[in-house]
Parts: sequence; structure tokens; C-alpha cells
Amino acid sequence: MKITFFLLLVSLNGCEYKIYMTQPSQVLDLLEFFNYQKELIIIEHNGKIHNYLNKTPQYLRQKDKIEIITIVGGG
Repeated sequence: MKITFFLLLVSLNGCEYKIYMTQPSQVLDLLEFFNYQKELIIIEHNGKIHNYLNKTPQYLRQKDKIEIITIVGGG
């Protein structure tokens, strides 16, 4: 059985990543890979702010730009 890989170039917080995948992945998959807690972040995906907890799935595409803002509590 032959597995097909494809290369995806993605910018995450200003850093370029080359990601080899076997199937299309969602933005939330990328966040899980980098160990982000989706409940504690705000995501800017290609210039638009998204709340991925209540949204339809957004798949990663070539040269997507993702910025992640982590929410930190304190007092």
C-alpha cells in the first residue's frame, strides 16, 4: 500500500512551517499538534478573527497565515 504525502507551507505566529500530511487537516488539528488549549486562545486566520469553538471546520490551505493569542488570567 502506497501512502501519498503532500507538503503544506503555513505561517504560525510569524514562523514558517513545512507540514507533511497524508490528508487535509483543520486549523484545530494544527493547534492540537502544538499543544494549544483551544478554550484559552483567539485565532487570527488569514487576517480574520475566529472563534473555533462555535464555527464550522476551517481546513488548512497552502500559505495560510495563523496568529494565536493566548489568554492569561491573573490578578
